[in-house]
Amino acid sequence: MRSAFSITLLLAALAARAWSATVPEIEFFESKVRPVLAEHCYKCHGAEKQKGDLRFDSREAILKGTDGVPSAVPGKPDESPLVKSVRHQTENHMPAKEPKLPEEQIAALAEWVRLGLPWPESDPKALTPQQDRALHHWSFQPIANPAPPAVADPAHWVQSPIDQFALARMDAAKLAPAPRADKRTLLRRATFDLTGLPPTAAEVEAFEQDKSPDAFAKVIDRLLASPRYGERWGRHWLDVARYADTRGYLVAGQERKFAYSYTYRDWVIQALNADLPYDQFVIQQLAADQLVLGKPDADPTPLAAMGFLTVGRSFLNNQQDIIDDRIDVVSRGLMGLTTTCARCHDHKFDPILQTDYYALYGVFASSNEP
Repeated sequence: MRSAFSITLLLAALAARAWSATVPEIEFFESKVRPVLAEHCYKCHGAEKQKGDLRFDSREAILKGTDGVPSAVPGKPDESPLVKSVRHQTENHMPAKEPKLPEEQIAALAEWVRLGLPWPESDPKALTPQQDRALHHWSFQPIANPAPPAVADPAHWVQSPIDQFALARMDAAKLAPAPRADKRTLLRRATFDLTGLPPTAAEVEAFEQDKSPDAFAKVIDRLLASPRYGERWGRHWLDVARYADTRGYLVAGQERKFAYSYTYRDWVIQALNADLPYDQFVIQQLAADQLVLGKPDADPTPLAAMGFLTVGRSFLNNQQDIIDDRIDVVSRGLMGLTTTCARCHDHKFDPILQTDYYALYGVFASSNEP
């Protein structure tokens, strides 16, 4: 299961690479040029067949051309045999035995040559648009510790560095903080927020009578120590994990209920109440079996965390759809990124290729569910 981090490792490797071709140039090639080459050129001038010793499936092959004459001259479309042939300005019209290309496709090829034949696979420094977006996708950015912004009157309202960020945004929008809440209102807000329940009358009375400067801090500590805290906030993660007690629609006669789904629910609640570090929270849900199985002295409790992968729908026991669902919960839940479109094609806008999808597919296909 540890290989489920393959997408993150791939993108980290990409981040270490520099690039020279601009992203707009690569996008132009991918959207306007490569489809034309693939549809009209590769069948006669590709990997399997090279009519006239010409290949158009790489930048190097186009520059090599035939008989010492390149098929295209970077930056000079009017001098390039490729452009002349598609314009029908030479005897060797291309594509052969087909109608002349539409003018917009001819113009795209000429513009591509003028740009210098940008081709991502040919330039070791070039990134595809998907790879470039991978470098800037928000969930792949390293955690930073920015300095709190300066504010006009910090002593009046700021009580923590977080308040400085909030106040700076309010100052920029020409807004003022709301009036300070009375103690009863403050306690009610905090209790609902952290436990999902209203405060009791005794809790309200105790807070109103506590005149110490750390009275509210003691309330927060009490609420965070309550078992209700994990129940209140665990439900949000269970939504991310598409938690359910049933398997969805199955064929007649099969049991729809999960026998032990509640063990995953209880593990999530306990993890929040125990303040389990986030790295362990993730690792146990993806690979607790690697931490526990085969180790006689290991605590088996983390095995319940793998319900993150197994409490999804069963899709009439269709294994391909089950794996697709597990890839989806990993990518959306942990990286804020959808990947399942890549089951059928490379993402047009997101930094996920079909090869990434099936790399993860192989991980899950080779994993056994007990």
